[in-house]
Amino acid sequence: MKPSYSDGMWKAVSEGGKWKIHSPKDEVIATIEKSRKAEPNAKLIAASPMMFEALSGLVQLIGEEDLPDNGELSGAAICDLARSALAVATGNENWPVS
Repeated sequence: MKPSYSDGMWKAVSEGGKWKIHSPKDEVIATIEKSRKAEPNAKLIAASPMMFEALSGLVQLIGEEDLPDNGELSGAAICDLARSALAVATGNENWPVS
């Protein structure tokens, strides 16, 4: 799956009480208003390209198969969640965007 987001690693930068997510070309991708969870949210957003690549690689590795259950986690449910997350990220599914 080829994403259409800004290439490269993003970074979270605190600027004037807000957090901004910058692309490698220093474009502002997102701004997060000051709040109790602004910093962890900014760091999560900044890590999203890396997480997308890791999740995409895992889904390619497992293919159409599902991981086995381990007694606590459902391998099928995890695989379905991973596939759905990639579908949302690539625009093939509309949730959570309205």
